[in-house]
Amino acid sequence: MKRVFGLAALIAGLILIGVGPSYAQEGQGQCLIQSPTNGAQTRGQVIVTGVATHTDFQWYQLGYAPDPNPDGKWTFFWSSESAVTGGQLGVWDTNQLADGTYQLILEVHRNDGNNEHCFARQISVNNSSPTATFTALPLPTRADTPTPLPTAEDTPTVMVEQPPTATPRPTPTYSGVNNPTPTPQMTRFQLPIDPASVRTAGCRGAQLTILIALVIALYFIIRSIVAHGVRKAWKPRDTEGFHTRRPREY
Repeated sequence: MKRVFGLAALIAGLILIGVGPSYAQEGQGQCLIQSPTNGAQTRGQVIVTGVATHTDFQWYQLGYAPDPNPDGKWTFFWSSESAVTGGQLGVWDTNQLADGTYQLILEVHRNDGNNEHCFARQISVNNSSPTATFTALPLPTRADTPTPLPTAEDTPTVMVEQPPTATPRPTPTYSGVNNPTPTPQMTRFQLPIDPASVRTAGCRGAQLTILIALVIALYFIIRSIVAHGVRKAWKPRDTEGFHTRRPREY
């Protein structure tokens, strides 16, 4: 039975250390860190409050270490010989620390050489990002309250019907290759007879007339030559009359 009660007490003690602010009391002594609490977000100068008292009180000190702290080494930054029954224990300057998770320890020392311990764990230090500040907007006064405007039911809406807008037709685009630009031509009077055929027939008639004239002239020339030759060949030569012809009388 003693072993069972001892194991239950050990488990209760571990739960008390891991969940909330550590609290130790022996007789009429108290050790408690009230602020910052477990899992708090801190930056800059952090005010540590709590309780550090005992009937045999001698002094107390505050320290910090990374969380977790497997080596059990602490850096103490504050101490006092005055007991605190619920107020400021000290000031923790986190400006020189790297951002991360830390834990605090409070040691209450007694005159008999014993001491009490309490902790605050999972405290986040974040000095790199600025703290967001919120400014509350002033509430509107009666003078600032706007006068309500008439609703849509009070003002009739006049509907003006607009004439339909003509949809512009797209302008056709002509290509210089596929659609050659037509060349304007003069309007000619169409005769019943083609002048070109008349001109051609006239040229041919003139040529034929000249050819006929040449043939006729050649005919007469040849005829004259032939007739002269025939007459000359058939006419007897008058040799005797040349000598017996009477001389011309003058």
